[in-house]
Amino acid sequence: MGLYRRKDSRVWWISVKAEGRRIRESTGTENRKLAEKIYAKQITEIQEGRWFENQAKKRTLKEMIERFEKEYTYQREYYSKARDKSVFKKLYSFFGESCTLAGVENLIGGYEQHRKTEKAKPATIVKELGILRRMFNVARKQWKWKVPNPVSDIELPKVNNARARYLTPEESRKLFDKLDEMKMPYLKPFVIIGLETGLRLSNLCDLAWSEVNLFSRMITINAEKMKNGDYIGIPLSERAHATLMDLQKVRSMSDYVFHDNGQKLYPVKVQRAFKTALRSAEIENFRFHDLRHTFASMLVQNGADIYAVQKLLGHKDGRMTQRYAHLSVDALRNAISKLNVTFQSRPAGYGKAESM
Repeated sequence: MGLYRRKDSRVWWISVKAEGRRIRESTGTENRKLAEKIYAKQITEIQEGRWFENQAKKRTLKEMIERFEKEYTYQREYYSKARDKSVFKKLYSFFGESCTLAGVENLIGGYEQHRKTEKAKPATIVKELGILRRMFNVARKQWKWKVPNPVSDIELPKVNNARARYLTPEESRKLFDKLDEMKMPYLKPFVIIGLETGLRLSNLCDLAWSEVNLFSRMITINAEKMKNGDYIGIPLSERAHATLMDLQKVRSMSDYVFHDNGQKLYPVKVQRAFKTALRSAEIENFRFHDLRHTFASMLVQNGADIYAVQKLLGHKDGRMTQRYAHLSVDALRNAISKLNVTFQSRPAGYGKAESM
């Protein structure tokens, strides 16, 4: 019989084999006769093919979150860890800690509306459901739990990220004037490289000297660090190259390109400092990510084609890059307008067919 006790517990455990793999579970009781009945029920369910179907009714949301937190969340960076824990609280608030995974499947359809009543934005709801979906996928694929993934069957709220705010030349001048005055020496070079490469805030915080080649004037970031899962190579402009040459003079302080007296920078710290600079420069409705938009807009307005911009931004889907296409049209319109001046300056009759 597959009943046994662990050395550190008086509770009876079950050990059974199903579909070619060994399954061990606690009966939750010290009573031998009751444990035998639970064991017999397990055997019956396995023989009738109902054991795996009942896993979603037995496993709880708390069990899944706690294991995911231990095996995945605790390995992440500080702010990513904090974000995961914040999402866990939201999930517990709606579903309840004792909710079974089958219960999650029944209630999942109301999660979006519930979060909307709490004034959560669509992008926030999508991120929360995305973490829940990932936990179910890990449970199914890594832990081999026989449970469905209910998040895969619902329609996620639509998120409109088609914001394209650019830094104007005047705003750029005002911003860098303030950056020169601020007592945060890391911030100005950080902003310059962001503006000259279009890299995301997280990639800049994690940028290591091993990814910078000053001789070939390239930044190359491995696929696992990129949002789209593909590596990216960005040539350095003169300004970016000169900035990195200056930074390498104190390279021995950290393996990271950007740091605060040797301490690694994190997105939240940089965002706070950047917001302070924006307030001082009286620049409104602007975020750090808008430096990426400014980078793309400058490329397009200076004649770069949309495909080149897509590659430099690391967009797998060209639709993300199309938000900048109108800037290219504006540049073409300016070129066409020059024809008016040309034709107006030509003598009358120029270009007419000669009479036979």
